[in-house]
Amino acid sequence: MVVQSARVADLVTPRPRTDLQTASWRMLREEWAADSAAAAECETWVRDRARVRPQMLALLQRFLRGAIGLEQFRSTFDRRTRTDWDAFALKGAAGAMFLNALVKHTEHRVVLARRLRVAFHGPGSVDVAAAQLAELIGAIAPPALPLDGNDQAESSAARPVVAPTNAVFFTTMCWHLQAPDQWPAFQPSSRQVLHDEEELFTATGDPVHDYLLFRESFLSLAAVLSLTTLELEHLCWWQSRRLHETDEPLFGFEEAPSRHGRRRRSVGKPLYDSRYARNDSVIRETPPPYVPFTEPPALDHTHVQWLLAKVGRQLGCHVWIAANDQRREWGGERLGSLSVPALPPLGLSPDSQRIVSMIDVVWLTGVNQVAAAFEVEHTTSVYSGLLRMADLAALSPNLSFPLYVVAPASRLQRVRRELVRPTFRALELDRRCRFFSSEALLKALPNLARWATGPDAIEKLAEMVTTD
Repeated sequence: MVVQSARVADLVTPRPRTDLQTASWRMLREEWAADSAAAAECETWVRDRARVRPQMLALLQRFLRGAIGLEQFRSTFDRRTRTDWDAFALKGAAGAMFLNALVKHTEHRVVLARRLRVAFHGPGSVDVAAAQLAELIGAIAPPALPLDGNDQAESSAARPVVAPTNAVFFTTMCWHLQAPDQWPAFQPSSRQVLHDEEELFTATGDPVHDYLLFRESFLSLAAVLSLTTLELEHLCWWQSRRLHETDEPLFGFEEAPSRHGRRRRSVGKPLYDSRYARNDSVIRETPPPYVPFTEPPALDHTHVQWLLAKVGRQLGCHVWIAANDQRREWGGERLGSLSVPALPPLGLSPDSQRIVSMIDVVWLTGVNQVAAAFEVEHTTSVYSGLLRMADLAALSPNLSFPLYVVAPASRLQRVRRELVRPTFRALELDRRCRFFSSEALLKALPNLARWATGPDAIEKLAEMVTTD
């Protein structure tokens, strides 16, 4: 894999953030800053890294200058990251284990040391960074083309086959030690949260491209939030823990050590518990095997609309589906075939009637009574549907039918965060809007078929999305 430096600027330019995306991240920052346990964790995080970074950097610089050889660099790095240098979480598969594997599987350590010194030296630009990463990956991956000259003689002896993604992680962590504000750590929680929160970063599977794209998004976000790279890294860790605290460990997170220094692991329990913050010296994160982050394929926007239409009809309602969605299909069935031909007059003002007609799914009873209205939020953000509901609440404050947001369960925190916007709170939308997850809807379908007798049954799936 070779990255053409003339194209690097284009390749690593993320989509511009919208004002609403920035506002959402600022609210997340405010939540993080208001969490006293998070503040204590972050202070410990920054302090412990500041303590060990000069020592790690001194070892790296001695290796880069040639003052020590590869074996001394490897052995010292391996030993110290297992003990007092654990603050940067570099003892795992993409850290010390990666370096150990490189050295173990090469017979030509002089050549490997020379290549690593070139790769690990902090780059002065994105173009240089891309070239260094590409050259290192080329050195540890099988050759794609015949080699000649000295390279041919060195290829089999100095070309250990090691995961390119681990090479990118380790190399960029060496850069991070040299210039933490220029080369942020490519940690799994940071990647995941930048993806989950407004999709500021989505991996493609090309680790060189992905790191450089991640870097641009991360540094830009740190600047707009007035955070250092370490502070933003902790914010992402904190949010990742909140989103996944009841899940099985997905990304190789490890709990902090006990006060006695022994590792605790507990399947099915929170990945890190803030109750340990006062006793533990550092939060750790071990990079996993690299997997691009993609949206789960199980439920998409059209599928959820189709489910809501089916359930509404089963509960004795007529169903209206937003006109611009009626041509969509799920399972070979067009959404429009489940909808009434036109939204009947609802006794509202023309503007309110128009807004209701744009809501994703509306259940109707009688001639023109709205039983429930649903906004399905499976795309990047949740604020588009909430804005539509806010407009409706502003135009018709006496409306009595329930409003629902249907989204993945992991987005409840984001719904709450959006609802604290002053505009929404002034309309009491945080009191009127309810939430249930698309996963809960799918799971409840068999029971709804057995016991549900009317549209009120959907309330059993919902919970008040309060912001208290």
